[in-house]
Amino acid sequence: MLYPLAQLASQAPTEPLSAAATTTNGGAPSILEMLTHSGPVVTATLLVLVFFSITSWSIILFKYIQFKRAKSMIQSFLKSFNGSLSLDEMLNKSSAKQEGNPLSRLFNAGLSEILRYKQQKDKSPSPPQPRLSHIQDRVFSSQQEENHRLSEWTPFLATTASACPFIGLFGTVWGILTAFFAIGQMKSTSLAVVGPYIAEALIATAVGLAAAIPAVMAYNYFTVRLKSLRQEMESFGTRLVHRIESEYF
Repeated sequence: MLYPLAQLASQAPTEPLSAAATTTNGGAPSILEMLTHSGPVVTATLLVLVFFSITSWSIILFKYIQFKRAKSMIQSFLKSFNGSLSLDEMLNKSSAKQEGNPLSRLFNAGLSEILRYKQQKDKSPSPPQPRLSHIQDRVFSSQQEENHRLSEWTPFLATTASACPFIGLFGTVWGILTAFFAIGQMKSTSLAVVGPYIAEALIATAVGLAAAIPAVMAYNYFTVRLKSLRQEMESFGTRLVHRIESEYF
């Protein structure tokens, strides 16, 4: 079981990392130099962590803009909705047709049965009367679609927060193992020999934490924001169904 590690260690450089990768002015290896001199497994681990970090920050920026825009559109729609004397009047307002507005989608889903009934009434003398239960189902279905759309990509942040520390730890453990085998090859246990290799291995843990900490903070923040938006959509859906019932039934 130790043969692959021993073989990997035998391919390690015969001089300490501090001699192979030093800066021109201080003699101590920089972070970038330690990364470029890392072994293949540690390097692959770091690349995975960098991928998680870049993707997480992209999602954080996207979700922040999406949630901020959704909150603004919801407030604007509620102002128009509360100021409308009837749902027919609300249908003629631009906010009812606003693209990407969660409440606008709920509103159009709830009124779709009424609009279809009106169109059929112009063509047929006695079209089937829309059912309030069908309207409630449409509004509820639209709420679920909006919840899914707003929560999209946030599970990746949770995955990053939980997985990256362990991925970084794996890189650290592997780096320390190969470092000890390389130290055995050099037959030296001095701090000057051990230090650079341990520092190289610990970079994986540092990068893993750097990817996980922003992800977990952003996930918790977006979870609270999503809960608030869900409550507003549920409240609006209930009010919409009551107004449809009072105005059309």
